[in-house]
Amino acid sequence: MRVDRGDRQNKTINKIRNKIGRISAMMLVSAFLLTGCGNSEETESSSAVPSVSTEASSEELPAVTLTVKDTPAMQDANKVSLAKDGMVKNPLTGLWIDESYENMRPISIQISNVLPAIPQIGIARADIVYEMLVEGGITRLNAIITEYQGIEKLGPMRSARHYYDRKALEYDAIFFCWGTSIYAQADIDGGLANLEAVDLNWEPGGFRSDDRYAPHNAYTNSDGINKRIETKGFSKEHRSGLYQRMYKFNDEFTPINGNPADKVITKYHNNRQPWFEYNEEDQLYYRFQYGEEQIDDETGEQLAYTNVLIQFAKHTPMPDLPELWDIDWTGEGDGYYCTGGKVIPVTWKYTNGVTRWYTSDGQELSMNPGKTWITVFQNSNRDGIVFESAKKEVDSSETDASSDGSSDDDSDQDSDE
Repeated sequence: MRVDRGDRQNKTINKIRNKIGRISAMMLVSAFLLTGCGNSEETESSSAVPSVSTEASSEELPAVTLTVKDTPAMQDANKVSLAKDGMVKNPLTGLWIDESYENMRPISIQISNVLPAIPQIGIARADIVYEMLVEGGITRLNAIITEYQGIEKLGPMRSARHYYDRKALEYDAIFFCWGTSIYAQADIDGGLANLEAVDLNWEPGGFRSDDRYAPHNAYTNSDGINKRIETKGFSKEHRSGLYQRMYKFNDEFTPINGNPADKVITKYHNNRQPWFEYNEEDQLYYRFQYGEEQIDDETGEQLAYTNVLIQFAKHTPMPDLPELWDIDWTGEGDGYYCTGGKVIPVTWKYTNGVTRWYTSDGQELSMNPGKTWITVFQNSNRDGIVFESAKKEVDSSETDASSDGSSDDDSDQDSDE
């Protein structure tokens, strides 16, 4: 069953506003009483209404204040976030989370996305999911997860490519993979400053299941993740100077003025055409691939996202191994932002180690609170991105295929077997 997450978020926001309103009223009454009773020279026979002085006095009681907490990893320069009832805002979603996660580094974990690895498990926990090309025409996912405690099974995991670990560094995330390409291995071995990574192909913390064949049966869990972080001495909190806020969020769901995008098709090539369908009832985009719903085996529910970003980036073959891609994260580029069944053009810019998004008028993009899927796409394949209105009926068999390209295994370039 699809939960009306928009209503639940609005109820939470309204409760917080009501409580703040009551606190503000109590503050005004307290100020009135303190001012009226604090004047020792006032006679009992005076029938005039006491005046409220606006001048400060060294003898007055300290002002009553409402405590607010600034979440350092989230807010822009001119905003603070109320920490209310043990909750803070998640800088990757704009949603309320338990305050124990404040300033917590996320994990960034490689997830296989080929047909033998379906369904994945635990991926719905991700705040942000990246989809990118690897060799053989297939795509691989990377899940950015802040609340990674209490996970019994997460995966199937797969090997790293260097453009994934470099994206993880933008989030100051701890990078987890199962094997690497030679270029990713060079990054992990010290070639990429400040990267902290765990390769569970060579380190304890992962396990293989017996319900699938290798290499599509590699998993980890919260226990394995936490033990590796502790053993390697990695900080669980954001490191000073290595994290900057990357996203700006609206306080509540806000429609955008764009073109219809009830269906978003991401056609990497003829045999790889996943898509999203917008559901107006809960204001979420639901994910499809291989001709069917993409399900998380942990929840049994279809993956769904408030925001879908399309990032066009330059893809070039690696000089020494042209079958492997290099994706250029530096500089700037363009793309699309989809939310609420609408789409607008956007731009992105890599500045001071992170990627930020902007609207066509140069203002920083303010996204709706919720989870985000980011499709990284070849800038030479812009026609592969298609937006359709609900008024146009589309045969789903024409927008995806039952196979995932010429190969479903890239183990020839991995060190994970």
